[in-house]
Amino acid sequence: MNVVQRPNAREFCGTMRDYIIDTDSSISFSVRYGGRIILEEEYVPDADYKVRTRGLGKFCELALWGVWCAGENTTQTDAAGDFTFLINGVEDMTCFVMFSRLATKKDAAAPGCLSEITQKVTYPATKEYVSGFPIMEASRKGVKVTAYWDDNTEETKFVAITSEGDDSAVYTFDASPDRISTLFGKPDIVQYKVMVSNGAILFTVNRTRYMDMWCFRFKNVYDMPETLTVTGGLKMAGSNESDTAVMYGVDRNFAVKVTDEYTANSGCIFLQSDYKLWHNLLNTQEASIFVNNEWIPIVITKQKFDREFRRSILKAVEFSFRMANPEQNNLIEL
Repeated sequence: MNVVQRPNAREFCGTMRDYIIDTDSSISFSVRYGGRIILEEEYVPDADYKVRTRGLGKFCELALWGVWCAGENTTQTDAAGDFTFLINGVEDMTCFVMFSRLATKKDAAAPGCLSEITQKVTYPATKEYVSGFPIMEASRKGVKVTAYWDDNTEETKFVAITSEGDDSAVYTFDASPDRISTLFGKPDIVQYKVMVSNGAILFTVNRTRYMDMWCFRFKNVYDMPETLTVTGGLKMAGSNESDTAVMYGVDRNFAVKVTDEYTANSGCIFLQSDYKLWHNLLNTQEASIFVNNEWIPIVITKQKFDREFRRSILKAVEFSFRMANPEQNNLIEL
């Protein structure tokens, strides 16, 4: 028996290499995660005397997930972990696997920010999150934040992590403009950069006053929280579902379920890279809208997403959604 191909020491689920084993007899293949065997299968070689474990990354993805950020930072304990692979009961290797729903061009050895973008336009009073591996400085873990003002001054601060977690854990940091402004104690920040290990995201603050701004959060392809803010308005089309029956000779509606549908327009899109975020939002498994300082879960039902792969053309994006909990249809208001 000879292992022709195996995963690298660090992998993303979406691009993880499968095992290819050269053997003339059947073998057993097992996966251990969290101290338990989560997969145990028997493989028979094909006509080329090869055993191929197809979809190993997709299997590891089932054991990983990200969580929403609570407070100033959150440890993403279950977004990545060590998977040990055993052949015929003998440990072959341990691979550190990170969640990835789709294929990615990131280097798993130095992924930087777990996002599809490196720059973004943000707005005052909205929410922003940055996820990645923390920087080590003076035996402390955290991120570096550099703020820029319109008088060409800048200042950098190290923000230590307050939540607990091991050295290999991914963290999500609250990088909202209001929090960054409070951190430096100086208003009117024009841009700010949040740096994690091997990566950073540059935020440009757009202070244009809009009549309507709605902030949506979602889990991106790495299952990390991110946000998008729409400025093109929000409208509602009312509807419901119910059963009709006769009661005392009069038709009545019973079991009324409100199924209002909301449609949001992105407004002006400033960067081509924004379309990657929109693609993440429109294809996410979990999303929420921020209303009265509360995140309300939604389900995206329709989308109008047309993209021209030319730098000069930036089309608006439109999508429709409904409340994940029909009883929350009365919570959105101006």
